[in-house]
Amino acid sequence: MGSLKVNALRNNTAKVRHLLAILGVAVSAGAVAGEAHEHGKVALTLAIEEGNVEVSWRSPAVNLVGFEHQPKTPEEKQKVEQTLLNLKQGYEQIVLPESALCLLKEADIDTTLAAHTEGHDHDHDDHDHEKHDDHGHDDHDHEKHDDHGHDDHDHEKHDDHEEHDHDGHADFSAKYTFECRHPEHLKQIEVNLMPSYPGIDEIRYQAITPAGQTGGSLTQGNTVIVF
Repeated sequence: MGSLKVNALRNNTAKVRHLLAILGVAVSAGAVAGEAHEHGKVALTLAIEEGNVEVSWRSPAVNLVGFEHQPKTPEEKQKVEQTLLNLKQGYEQIVLPESALCLLKEADIDTTLAAHTEGHDHDHDDHDHEKHDDHGHDDHDHEKHDDHGHDDHDHEKHDDHEEHDHDGHADFSAKYTFECRHPEHLKQIEVNLMPSYPGIDEIRYQAITPAGQTGGSLTQGNTVIVF
């Protein structure tokens, strides 16, 4: 009996992910066509299937931290890290009816700013490690000669530069997954991003729920999706 419940849960989760994939296409081709990276705007998708709720959204980084360049100062780096931590508090960002008894199962938060910063740290560590290995080895001159060419280093640096400077954009993205014991009470969802991040002036959403497919926009004075 237990294995049947596990299989049913997996099937429901797969259905929700499939619905989100469909919604992702709808958002990119419809509600935010040509505006995938528009300051002040957020693109959000919502899917509900048999008690499983998934909410995904993407926002320009400037909406949340006030800049889109790679963090340079300790204050900027701290702001990115703190924003990532804050966004992981899924219960605060996505407010579901208490009577639905929903449990947050996953909060997947990402930003191209942090990825870019981590990439530089990683490259720095590798560089130091190789420098340490070169010291005192018979192949020192040969490796030094290879290092002098900087073929690999320059290539990676060039790739990082292109990735960061492409269109001059950086984003934050999030995916929250909930399981609700009483999905019949899921009549609305509050998206609580705008009170915390005043740089967001509109959230454009697409949703698939038991009541059907819908779409629209949320503003500072209207933060609830009703279905």
